[in-house]
Amino acid sequence: MDRRRLVFGILLVSMLLLIRTVSAQADLVSNVPRTDEYIDSGSTNSYVSDLEAGHWTVVIEPDWDDLEVKITVSWDISGSNIITASGNDTGNYPYADFTLNSSSTVYITVSENSVYHDTSGYYEIGVYDDSHVPGLLASIDPFDLIFIIIPVVIFVPICIGSLVSNRRGRKGREFHESIAVEAPIHVIPDKHKKSVQYHGSQTTTVRLPLKCPSCGAEVSHEGVDWVGPMEAKCGYCGGTMRATFERV
Repeated sequence: MDRRRLVFGILLVSMLLLIRTVSAQADLVSNVPRTDEYIDSGSTNSYVSDLEAGHWTVVIEPDWDDLEVKITVSWDISGSNIITASGNDTGNYPYADFTLNSSSTVYITVSENSVYHDTSGYYEIGVYDDSHVPGLLASIDPFDLIFIIIPVVIFVPICIGSLVSNRRGRKGREFHESIAVEAPIHVIPDKHKKSVQYHGSQTTTVRLPLKCPSCGAEVSHEGVDWVGPMEAKCGYCGGTMRATFERV
């Protein structure tokens, strides 16, 4: 009699534990996140989800930055037959993806996963197919995406053309705001000396600013004082002006 009572008691306790475990499994509907979920330090939360065949991603978005979690997806409620785990070490692993070959029920465990098991906080969890994974443009309907792509296709070339035009205009202004002068051959950099045309006076054409960058005085063709390779001195303020090489 006592033996029967002992066996009955063991069965009753086992059933109660099983019922408690099953009731602790929160339903997780595909592509519908659960919000305001809370996990305490060193604890775990469990979810169950009925999914169709395909590729799925479990995503946790914590409300608190210091929360560190790990995701385990299993075939069974006990978690012994694991499909995938988001990480193998301590730290924050808020993404786990897996593929189902047929419609199945999966069990998802979220574990607090810090080194000292001392983080806690609220979070949002969802299991998503590829067209609903949270992220830039990931959850946008393809039809709506057209209205984003069209303006980009139209305006990007216009912007690029405008930038190119501005650069060409700037180069043109720089050309017209300079004067061509004859410089002695010794001020031409060595890398250009082989490509210049030599004249009887051993000079070649370079360009100097129309006005001195330091004082604004106009630069004349005569009286340019060359002080170094492609460098001339302003006759008014003594400031240095850079010359640019002009192929002739």
